Amino acid sequence: MRVPIRIEGEGERGEATADYRIGGFCGRGTTLTLQGGLHTILRFRIPQELFRDRERLTVEIRAGASDGPQTVLWTKRWEVAWRGTAPSLEPVADLIQEGPASPGGVQGPQ
Repeated sequence: MRVPIRIEGEGERGEATADYRIGGFCGRGTTLTLQGGLHTILRFRIPQELFRDRERLTVEIRAGASDGPQTVLWTKRWEVAWRGTAPSLEPVADLIQEGPASPGGVQGPQ
């Protein structure tokens, strides 16, 4: 799975962690560089057997120390659906769990 993201806004360079959850499985975190105007693509290798019909996939980007408090910068949820022999992702409208809607920050696919 590939998730294109664009980091907007001004500020100091920093790092964030991106990870995913599908059902009860938690993927390993990926370190991202935070810098205004940076474009990157997150890539996750997710075993096909985890793509069960109606399972929820969540991708989250957090900033902060791994051993201290972290701030959620962006969250996106999808529901798995099968189209023949291939899995597909349908967006889930869950506004309470969405990341900040203010200018700046991390943006994912619309």
